[in-house]
Amino acid sequence: MADRLNFELDFGLSEEEKHDLEQMISEFQNERDAEESSHDVAGLHRQIATLSERLATLTQMFLTLDRQIKPLYETVRLTYQKSEILNQRINTLINSIRTGEPL
Repeated sequence: MADRLNFELDFGLSEEEKHDLEQMISEFQNERDAEESSHDVAGLHRQIATLSERLATLTQMFLTLDRQIKPLYETVRLTYQKSEILNQRINTLINSIRTGEPL
């Protein structure tokens, strides 16, 4: 711990008092580090809970959009299919007129 202090405790304390002071400082640092790590864990749990809630909300939004887009997709698909059938009929009429063959 003396390495972390970066200064020499030399102001009239006996070796035993220096050792006790260094021990108290190291215990204080350990407690503070433990508190910070427990706050970090609690913060991470809050972040995870918040992310889970947001993910649930976004999933719900996605499912709602999916339910609304499916009928739209089906309508567009059927409209395209209908236009293709009509194009085939028009092409048949055009070919019939050009060749002079009856339908």
